[in-house]
Amino acid sequence: MRSTTTYSALLGLFGTLSVLGAPAPIPQSAPASSAAGSVAGGGGSSGFSYTCSGEKDWTDASGNAYKCQGDTVCKDGAPGGPCVWPEGYGAGSVALGQTDAGGSVSSAIPTLTSNSAPLGSSVQSSVAGSSPTATSVVASAVSSAVGESGASSVVGSATSAASASVPSPSTVSGNTTTSSNSTTSSSSSASGGTRFVGYWEIYSNLGGVETTQMDGITHVILSFIDMNSWSASSASFAESSNGNFDATTADTLRGMSSGVKVTAALGGWGLDEPIKTAADGGEAAIKTFVQNAQSVVKLLNLDGLDLDWEFPTAAQQPAFVSMVKQLKAAIQEVKPDGILSVAIGSRTTQKSPTTGAMDVDAMTSDTFSELNDVVDMWNVMTYDFVNRYDTKTGHQSGGKVVEDTLKFYEGVGIDLQKVNIGFLNTAKYFTLTESCSASEPIGCPMGGVDFFETGGKDNGKSGWLRYNAELDQGLGEYAEINAEMRSQSWAKKPDDSQTAFQAEKAHAWYDEAKKVFWTWTTADDNKAICEEYKSKVGGMFVWSMNQDENGKAGGSHMQALAECVKG
Repeated sequence: MRSTTTYSALLGLFGTLSVLGAPAPIPQSAPASSAAGSVAGGGGSSGFSYTCSGEKDWTDASGNAYKCQGDTVCKDGAPGGPCVWPEGYGAGSVALGQTDAGGSVSSAIPTLTSNSAPLGSSVQSSVAGSSPTATSVVASAVSSAVGESGASSVVGSATSAASASVPSPSTVSGNTTTSSNSTTSSSSSASGGTRFVGYWEIYSNLGGVETTQMDGITHVILSFIDMNSWSASSASFAESSNGNFDATTADTLRGMSSGVKVTAALGGWGLDEPIKTAADGGEAAIKTFVQNAQSVVKLLNLDGLDLDWEFPTAAQQPAFVSMVKQLKAAIQEVKPDGILSVAIGSRTTQKSPTTGAMDVDAMTSDTFSELNDVVDMWNVMTYDFVNRYDTKTGHQSGGKVVEDTLKFYEGVGIDLQKVNIGFLNTAKYFTLTESCSASEPIGCPMGGVDFFETGGKDNGKSGWLRYNAELDQGLGEYAEINAEMRSQSWAKKPDDSQTAFQAEKAHAWYDEAKKVFWTWTTADDNKAICEEYKSKVGGMFVWSMNQDENGKAGGSHMQALAECVKG
């Protein structure tokens, strides 16, 4: 997690790509010895001093400890050491990223005789769904050969050798990486819309998942960590009447789907107060928060974390940036390729009637300038666009919401290849105070916060109806309300042809008998949105697994997204 590691890793990749027709060598601004000391394939002929302390462990002259990545092993005195491919691995295996005395990078790579060379395990998720062309194999080899951080930030989706090209040293596969950063993006930053992230909330546990629900899933985010009781030696999830996750959950999921990454979410609506408290408490409080978060990764055997702070204010922007940077560094101390995702909102103009704040106040160009290289995935919550603050009916999600939200974020400099577009496995309803028309349900008067909240709390006049009816039982005081809304209103909606808004890729209906407005997206809406934006963003995500109509077996909404991301 050192800045020179990142830069040297990039140089190592550029050197290997020279074999495929890309410009090489690229001059190195740092001294050769410094760069070599950060690459787990440098040393030997460059005069870099190292000592193997185990099959995969080595130390530099200053006593700093490193590990050989992927399938590489440490070998004393190796010309390109310390980390080299084992004897007989691939065809003509030699070390990667070898730096000569002049500071240039050689193009030594394992000889590529076919497209079936083995992929390093650390980058399998980043190339899922892409053809294993020569460039993707080289990228995989770099990820396996480069120590600590930096390797996976340069790995994108596979590109054919004929079209291989090298951008400026600071940008690879759409992900900017500068030598000033101490943390780098992990393999989760694949381009081309191939990521499919499933949030799995505790209230949707119901005994687990089945293989069909994992179709296409590349990442699972367990939600949410109980931040009120965590410590450096203890971590658990928020309590649920339907079950709980534990330290075995991550491996269970990995066993069901090869290459899936499993992380856990910090925060969530109504559960993020400890995040705000830490941010407002200054750097010492943030440090303690980060230490506890790091313990979660260790104790629950995770691949990383998700920060779901809803939402930092403009005044909290510096603390938000600091917290994100420290979280990524702490994760990578546990796992060098550890993942950090951040959930961000879609309501870019709505102001809180009580505070005047907006969900995106901290999402400035300065924020993304500082964090695009740190955050692996921006999970943009392109849903809940209509809420209890609103005074007119509208679509809670859909194509227009995605379009407007991405336009805002692109304008403030977000890296679109880090973006996952969000989808819901729920419909949303609002009881209206005035009559509306079933044929024109958009733009009707809504009561706003004074009608939908009592004492600052949801009073049941609005809500979410999960497609999985089994989940009503776990909603406590709202269970009876949801069951009634499901049977007496939702079940009576017309067919899709009468509720579809094709231009918006969304559905809406007003139940004249019950005076209830409904807004949702269908499986076809989801797939159409995914197909439209797949080439522009890094992937899709869904809130939440087990909420689709078939519960732990998935459902049509999940399957539509899976078919899209798999291509």
